[in-house]
Amino acid sequence: MRTLRFLILAVIFISCSSFSEQQFEATPEPFFGAAVEDMSMGRSESIGNASVSQGDYIIKTAYAGIDVSSSKFKSTISEVENLVIEFEGNISNTYLSTNYQGLKSYSLTMNVPAEDFETFLTQIKTISEFSNISSNSNDVTEYVLDIDSRLKALNNEKIALEEIKNEATSTSDKLQVQTQLRYINQDIEMLQGQKEYYEKSTSYSTLTLEIREGSGVSLFSWNYYVQRALSWIEAIIGISISLSIAIGPLVIFYFVIKRARNKK
Repeated sequence: MRTLRFLILAVIFISCSSFSEQQFEATPEPFFGAAVEDMSMGRSESIGNASVSQGDYIIKTAYAGIDVSSSKFKSTISEVENLVIEFEGNISNTYLSTNYQGLKSYSLTMNVPAEDFETFLTQIKTISEFSNISSNSNDVTEYVLDIDSRLKALNNEKIALEEIKNEATSTSDKLQVQTQLRYINQDIEMLQGQKEYYEKSTSYSTLTLEIREGSGVSLFSWNYYVQRALSWIEAIIGISISLSIAIGPLVIFYFVIKRARNKK
């Protein structure tokens, strides 16, 4: 009994010591989600892995804008969305806004397979030249290597504890080992989830594109005043029709009553 408990404590002590050393040697794990953009471009030379090498996990993002005429605004949006489908990508976010001049701006975030990202950007340029573009690449291979190393240590600890559990003779000893196994399985699931997140983030690259209506239109451009005049005319017609629908029956009712009184 004492020997069994000593083995349990020894496994836990050795695994905890090994895990602590890895945490001090390895670069701290970044937060999930938006924190990916804040990761450094550092590389780890001390952590080795046969299946993963430096540079295998790179998150690519780009931000760009294009200016098009009002007549091409809707068609440009359709062409870009069809191009995403052609590259077997997806659109994760869209946003439509209108500025003080009444000109629209449409922003969309697109995710396409990482291996086709450069070709995708080239195809976007054939639709319309970028007025501005910036890109960013984050090498997160170091974090994946760190996760693999920690998973290996935890799996070794899990195997050792399972062997001790099989050799245990008392219920209390088995429960004690089972508790440790539960904590280890939780850590393994958390690390596997983080690795899956990185794999998904690096398999797709992201472009956030803003399509702006009214290329070359300014406050002092005649196009601006024509567009505003058309908008005002459209608004006036709409108000007139609404008033006619609302007031028309009252006017008809007034004349009917008036005629009836005159007959009397």
